Amino acid sequence: MFELVKKVLAVAAVLFCANIIWQKISDDHNYQSWPTAPARLISAEVAVGSKKNGSRYFVVQTTYDFTVNGKVYKSGANKIGVPHFATDKKALQHLDELKSRTEFTVHYHPQTPEKNALSQ
Repeated sequence: MFELVKKVLAVAAVLFCANIIWQKISDDHNYQSWPTAPARLISAEVAVGSKKNGSRYFVVQTTYDFTVNGKVYKSGANKIGVPHFATDKKALQHLDELKSRTEFTVHYHPQTPEKNALSQ
């Protein structure tokens, strides 16, 4: 009987953890439904990344700030909503498009604005 209780508790713990992970993943994928705020682009540059298989990809790393409820937030190492490009040419085109814009919007998590994504 004790072994059965241990197994049930173990399964419950795994399901609980899986639920938390699923909520985080689905929450991050639905960032476009989060509230928005005007943002100010501070910097943007192309960076190279590599996948586990050794292939490369390119991203435009941005630094920006925005204000929510009177508090200023600065973008950090957010990975939410950042497009990956197969070539540096496409990443540079995206960079040029960003730099030509005069207005920016950020989507921020309602409970934790530190989690945010620049609208692309």
